[in-house]
Amino acid sequence: MDERAAHGGSARRVPSGRLGEVLVAGHIIGGSGLPVGTTRRHPTWGLTFVTAGTGRYRDAGRDESLGAGSLVVVHPGHPHWYGADRDGWDEVFVVFDGVAFELARRRGALTPDHPLVHGLPVARWRHRFAAFGERTRPTTVAGRDAEVLDLLTALLEAIATAGAGTDPRGAARLGWLDRSLELLDRDLAESLDLPSVAAEVGMTYETWRRRFRSETGTSPYAHRASRRLEAATDLLVHTGLGVRDIAAATGFSDERHLIRRFREHTGMTPRAFRDAER
Repeated sequence: MDERAAHGGSARRVPSGRLGEVLVAGHIIGGSGLPVGTTRRHPTWGLTFVTAGTGRYRDAGRDESLGAGSLVVVHPGHPHWYGADRDGWDEVFVVFDGVAFELARRRGALTPDHPLVHGLPVARWRHRFAAFGERTRPTTVAGRDAEVLDLLTALLEAIATAGAGTDPRGAARLGWLDRSLELLDRDLAESLDLPSVAAEVGMTYETWRRRFRSETGTSPYAHRASRRLEAATDLLVHTGLGVRDIAAATGFSDERHLIRRFREHTGMTPRAFRDAER
């Protein structure tokens, strides 16, 4: 969360919501977290969700290991440190602020005494938190309020999911979604028959599509398209592959298709984006 070389983040200022605002969001590949030996008091709220790799979290009351599926909730002014082990980690981060989160803290729903959640299903929660970095920030007060409530709901749901422990009824309830995300994120270069995914998780296509949108806020088709664009962005930044090869590797019909989608999402061509990152 503290490295600004993140993909998908945006710090463009728009009118604040009455309940708060999402300030910046994105993801980091191979990040390190805070410098070792330092203590941070962050001026705003934030979260870091570890999607790969390992590390540690320390504050006055705990010293715990972190791994894929660990969520760190940063409370304003709370002294803490967290960082990745030597090989680094991948993370999704969101920085946010506002009265909605302060109210949740005063009512005990969010507390610095419990800043960590472990064991969250990576595919599902990576998508849930990454959505805040992939969407354009709302430009109205009402839109910002809605985004804040969406983020607060996600945080409380993550905490409740961890609090449910290993209740087999909860695992069964969400198992279809984890399996759906696993199948949708697989083999991005290949075509995928969406009704076959619905059948794999034991639902009719329309029931599955409706439940998927209800749980994630997007359609299965849009989710897979987003994963393809995210994979293309990673290849642009971390490899020397040409745009044509990246398009083929991530399931776009051709180079022009990737360029069009990339420009719609970022306002830049892939080559311009690569030059800016470098």
